[in-house]
Order: sequence, then C-alpha cells, then structure tokens
Amino acid sequence: MRKTAIFHLAVLLLAAGPAAAQDTVSFKVTPPAGKTRMAEVFKVGVQATYPQQYSIKPDTASADGSDFGLLSFTKTGGTVSGGLKTETFEIKAQAFALGVSTFPALTWKLSGAPGAAEAGAKSPEFALTILPLFDSKAGGDIRDIRPPYRYTPWLWLLAFALTAAAAFFIYRRFFRRGAAPGASVLWSDARTPYQRARARLDALAKSRLLETARFKEYYIGLTSVLRLYLAGEFSINAELMTTQALARELKRTGAELKTILKTREFLDRADLVKFARFRPEAAAADLKALDEVLMEFTRAAEGARAKAAAEAAARAAGKAS
Repeated sequence: MRKTAIFHLAVLLLAAGPAAAQDTVSFKVTPPAGKTRMAEVFKVGVQATYPQQYSIKPDTASADGSDFGLLSFTKTGGTVSGGLKTETFEIKAQAFALGVSTFPALTWKLSGAPGAAEAGAKSPEFALTILPLFDSKAGGDIRDIRPPYRYTPWLWLLAFALTAAAAFFIYRRFFRRGAAPGASVLWSDARTPYQRARARLDALAKSRLLETARFKEYYIGLTSVLRLYLAGEFSINAELMTTQALARELKRTGAELKTILKTREFLDRADLVKFARFRPEAAAADLKALDEVLMEFTRAAEGARAKAAAEAAARAAGKAS
C-alpha cells in the first residue's frame, strides 16, 4: 500500500515583520509503491506548496552521505490558487543498503525578488525497507549480506609469491652483479594501476574457478582487483573498507555518476555471491563489466591530472608575467 507522509515547515523568507508569518512552505511526500530493492531505481513524489511570489528548486547535493543515490529531479506539474503556488516533482533514486533505511530530508532552495538572498526548506524524511536485488531460494540457508568475514585469498597469495620470486631473480640476474660495492638498487613496478589490474583480470580469467563452479573465490578475486586498483589510482584505503563504506568513497574519484552506480551494482552482486550463496547467471560478463568501469575510472583520473597540470601551468604563467 502506498503511504503519504505530510510535513509542514515554516521558513523565514525575504520579508520581515507580520507578513513573514504567512510565508511558509509545506511538503507532501509520497514514498515509492510496492517493493523497493537494492540498486533498483525507484520514484518518490514530492508536492511543495508555498507563496506564489517565490520559486523553488531542489538541492541535489543534500542526500550526500546517505544510503541513497539521487539520479534525477523532474517537475511534473504546477498550479496557482489563492496566492499559493503548488508544484509537484518526481525524484528518481537508488538504495545501496539492505534493511530499513531512512530516505533523507532533502533541502529545497527558495528565491524571490532578483538579488534577494535564498532561503531553505526541508522535505520530510521517511523510513523505507530495502530488499535484496534477488530473491533467495525458498528454504535456503540465508546469511547476513555483510557479516564480519575473513578469507584467505590463496590465488592472490600465490600470484604475489610468484611475482616476488620473479622480481628477486631479475634483481640477482641483472642488477646485483653490476652494482657498486655498498650501493642499493631499487626495483618498482612501472605499470599503471589499470595495467596491473588488467593483468590480474587476465590471470583470473585463465583460472579454473568458473569451470569448477567456485563462484565465491571468483568474486573475491574480482573485488580484490577493484580494491587494489582504487588504492593505487586514487589512494583510497579500499582493502580495509566494507562494501558500503567503499561505495560512498567512490565519489572521491571524480568519475561520472553512471560509472559510480555501475560499480556499486557490481559490488552488491559480488556480496550476494560471497555472503548469500547466490549463484550468478553471468559471472564471466561481470569480469568484462569490471574492466569497463576500471577504464572509466582511469579516464576520470587522467582527466583530473590533465586539468591539474593545466591549472598549474596557468598559475606559473601568471607569476612569470
């Protein structure tokens, strides 16, 4: 059943004195009908009523830090009657946490005469139950989607050991003999974070984890590639973060919203496989999907570095002149 939350909030606008008491804003919020599932797009209706001499617009950043991502605000209608203006809006959003979450109170900016200061009003928050993206099999053994969990990544430990052995051999074979007495020789991986991630994905694709239906280990490998990449490219301490905390940190990358949403969806699918015994239908496709978002993150990082370099050059030129 669809429920409607109604909330009235008095807001000081531009006027002062007795007339200001009439300058109020009221909101009627209509939560989404039916079931709301994690990472699926849902709609919220908002009706705002306020004095007709003002205009209103949403603050799209007001949901930052919540368990929800806002995708769009669309005005769907409006009327004027008795000196009051009533406008309706449709909000499209996604949820990124299971269970009962609070859809945040959103900030709306009101403006009147040109040059006058803006005022703010908040639409009411409401509770929303978020279900898993996929229904679990009847009678199955259900686990918490994000319980405290430890695993031993044998595949990556083996890969690390082989890499370390190869590095030591190269050092002994080509560098040690030519080094001067007492000199130290440093070795480092000159590949970019994406090149290292691509090599790890290739190794994972060649493994027999999918052939032997070892889906849990396979998705541990996929998420490890993502976490190591984010640590190397953006200095995000991703290895020690929960999935929910990591999803929130993705905004720091400067990537487009669609890239962040695709990454969150991938992390949620991986959690279902690792912790809820979900059997994926397109496990091989998730490797390709991960590679695509890694490339998109890389383009965002390169764009940010190019912008920073251009700004630094402009500052240097300004000082020189």
